[in-house]
Amino acid sequence: MKKDFEIKFKKALDFLRDSDISSPNKPAIPHDVRVGQYLYEKGFEDEVVEAGILHDMLEWSSVSEEEIEREFGKRVLDIVKANSKDRRIEGTENRARDMVDRCRKLGDDAVAIKISDTFDSFNYYLSLRKEKEVERSRIHARFLSEGLSDKLRRVFEEDLQKILKN
Repeated sequence: MKKDFEIKFKKALDFLRDSDISSPNKPAIPHDVRVGQYLYEKGFEDEVVEAGILHDMLEWSSVSEEEIEREFGKRVLDIVKANSKDRRIEGTENRARDMVDRCRKLGDDAVAIKISDTFDSFNYYLSLRKEKEVERSRIHARFLSEGLSDKLRRVFEEDLQKILKN
């Protein structure tokens, strides 16, 4: 299945690889690939998987909104924007609430990416025992668990509960 994923999403994976993406918190490229692959394995449509692969581009690279829209279309750009932190907002919880609210406003596809991002980040930070980052994932999961659609609840409930209970 991994090979199918790589072939199908080569354009997004190449775009990510060729960017200057870098996160101060975790290795960005492996994280972004895992988010995309997780969405692919959950059966999400191609544009959602592409947006999952690219979800950190506006936050952690010099890639512009125009570049993403030109290469992947407005829908992918809109989902990536909804999943990008607004650093003008003070406080971890306020920033998380804003991002989750923007994802909800855009719809289930944007929320699915935020859940996938949160789940992967939680697992990564838990393995490193970085409690501050684990707690940040719990904050996101708590907000994401509120008012989930039936579809997303069926797909992600177990993973969200792992974050909240651990």
